Amino acid sequence: FKKWLNTIYSYGFAIVENAPIESNSAFNILNKIGYHRETFFGTPFEVKNIPKPNNQAYTADALVNHTDLPYYEYVPGYQFLHCLVNKVDGGSSTAVDGFAVSNFLRLNDINKFKLLTNHEVIFKDSDYTQKNIRIQKSPIIKTNKHNDIEEVRINLGAMGTLDINPKIMNNFYEAHALFYKQLHSKKFQIEFKLKAGDIFCFDNRRILHGRKEFDPNSGNRHLQGYYIEKEEIKSKLNYLNKVKF
Repeated sequence: FKKWLNTIYSYGFAIVENAPIESNSAFNILNKIGYHRETFFGTPFEVKNIPKPNNQAYTADALVNHTDLPYYEYVPGYQFLHCLVNKVDGGSSTAVDGFAVSNFLRLNDINKFKLLTNHEVIFKDSDYTQKNIRIQKSPIIKTNKHNDIEEVRINLGAMGTLDINPKIMNNFYEAHALFYKQLHSKKFQIEFKLKAGDIFCFDNRRILHGRKEFDPNSGNRHLQGYYIEKEEIKSKLNYLNKVKF
């Protein structure tokens, strides 16, 4: 248990295998850590192809690599995607370490890196099932006072119109395009297919996730999603490691 938590805290992701495949059964694992994070999608949220979807995740379409809920001021720390069934043609999952790609950009083109850290973009959500319009401004790469990368926030499906000084607009687009290209390059991206009983656990502020298109007529694909805060992981590790101050 401690090794698993330390892995997702240190490296950003892990896959738990051979978990139960009953609906809502991942609560048994989350409850060993702490309290889950509730959102308007509900817990768990059902990742499957449905009529009249209110999110592209609920289709059979491909999903480019992204982080979830960028239009929240405080983005959920970790996401668990629990595979109940995956018997479709296609539908492989993808993941990429946003911190690694950010550091690549910083080392190879510091000016483009600064454009993505020093300027905010608009993220928005106007889900037709909600009587809310969520809007949040944030840099795509967020650094702290020590200039360490602490968050990557990127989601083309939830990105609003750029509100940036026209003098730097072209340069910003070039920086964004280079960053986005690397987020999908073979140098950084991994691809794998989840099987029933797998739980894909990852840091939602560091690891981008996506999937390939699948044929909804070839079988069923059903994942259940959960969010949990970083504080829950960190505090449980502190307890298990008997941290003292």
